Amino acid sequence: MKLLMAAGAALALAALPALAESTTVQFVAADGTTSVVVFNGDGTAVMDGGDPIPYTMNEDTKTVCGETPDGELCATFDELGDEVGFSTGYTNTAGVTGTATITAKD
Repeated sequence: MKLLMAAGAALALAALPALAESTTVQFVAADGTTSVVVFNGDGTAVMDGGDPIPYTMNEDTKTVCGETPDGELCATFDELGDEVGFSTGYTNTAGVTGTATITAKD
């Protein structure tokens, strides 16, 4: 379940405009659970060193969806950004809320 919740959150911020080779995002859920996701320019995301999963981003709705091992999970962000240090709130389809912060871009 942690993977499902964090992956959805991570996916949402990973596909922010102007993709770099990779963008690293730290997600902190309201319950304090923390995950780190690396979003790659090839349309895949890796959470906490796991296997890559594909994702898509709808900038109009600020929603990202990805195929996790547990099925599709989507997350909607309050705002979109692409600079290191940018933070925003998120809510995913599993009901998890929290804050996502871009911590690195390569």
